[in-house]
Amino acid sequence: MTPFPPVEIPSERYVPDYMLSINGTEIPTSLRSSITSITYESGINAADRVEVAIANPGLTWLQSHINGLGFLPFPTNVRIGPIQTPNFNGNGLFDMGNKLNLSIGYADQSLTDVFTGDITGINVSMPSDGMPMITIVAHNYLYRLAQGSYARGFGPLPDALIAAILSAENLLLPMIDPTVAAASTAIAVVNIIFNGSGRKQKAQTDLQLLQEIAKTYDADFWVEGSTLYLSRFLKEYSPSVTLTWGESLLDFSPKISTVGAVFGVGVKFTLREIPLSFMVTASWNLDTQSLAINVIPGASAAYLKTLIGPLLSIVNRPISSPPDIINSALFITRKLRDTLNNRLTATVTAVGDPAIAANAVVQFNGIGPDFSGNYRVTNAHHVIDGNGYRTNFKVRKEILP
Repeated sequence: MTPFPPVEIPSERYVPDYMLSINGTEIPTSLRSSITSITYESGINAADRVEVAIANPGLTWLQSHINGLGFLPFPTNVRIGPIQTPNFNGNGLFDMGNKLNLSIGYADQSLTDVFTGDITGINVSMPSDGMPMITIVAHNYLYRLAQGSYARGFGPLPDALIAAILSAENLLLPMIDPTVAAASTAIAVVNIIFNGSGRKQKAQTDLQLLQEIAKTYDADFWVEGSTLYLSRFLKEYSPSVTLTWGESLLDFSPKISTVGAVFGVGVKFTLREIPLSFMVTASWNLDTQSLAINVIPGASAAYLKTLIGPLLSIVNRPISSPPDIINSALFITRKLRDTLNNRLTATVTAVGDPAIAANAVVQFNGIGPDFSGNYRVTNAHHVIDGNGYRTNFKVRKEILP
């Protein structure tokens, strides 16, 4: 295989810049001059995370009490649900629950707001032969849903309304994809007609329940600011960033294999009332870019491989009511989409760009006809340190959006 040409770093001088504020106030100059690195990570269906590494000579930044660490013998504040009262012991810069905002970019450009969240952790290092360090950890507001486990039922409520309730309970504004809202309403109506059971929270965190709901509808969820999004189709489809090999694209490492490749999803269903099983398959033809659906008796399932290639077969799913049929159809769609969209993945390093974020679409140029094109970002890791600003991220080639 002909190797790609060596990368030439762009000749323009990039001067990374950032703005960090705590509780709405930009950090003091003394703290900014002690920061050695800032990392910002975003992912699909996970809370965004920021880490700020700070040099701490003489333990300067540990001379005041940090509220929220739990080391005082008396309470310093009261929390009612997600609402926290002001600290009785006064406010410190690194107190748990302090609001943290981060904007990143370059000195000659407008900075991009990338993160709003709360300080959730402190990591301290005090080596005998090196510089003491303190690392501030913050998460966006999705982390609120991971606090506490609950057991409750929601009766006949549709999943979209349950997601809205979870959002409101955690002081977030819900933004539900109309497709998810319509599908969940239809399932709820069918459940009522056929006396089906509704959604239950079984000693789960709100985040685990939201993950369960999103998985049902093959949807993603994320938080921007104070808004919680639950979406199947409301996302970017046009590239927000274009990276070219030899310029802003520094490293591209694709991973693809046709060994053991799965081209379809087959689910074996069993009707409880009569001794009958059948296989429903959804498969994708990579040459014609077409979708095929087959329904055949379970006994003939072994012959499917000769027709559509390797299959991912799933354990029996009993069917006793129309809701089971609807849920099974959603299950097949999700499995096929996950299988195909993760066939070609890549790890990438680029010159730092705040527009590279989870769920964004990135276009790659100059890496050949097979690998050039649009990819969806599944995880992005931004780093600003003494070596400049770079973005390491993971992508997948979407066949089914």
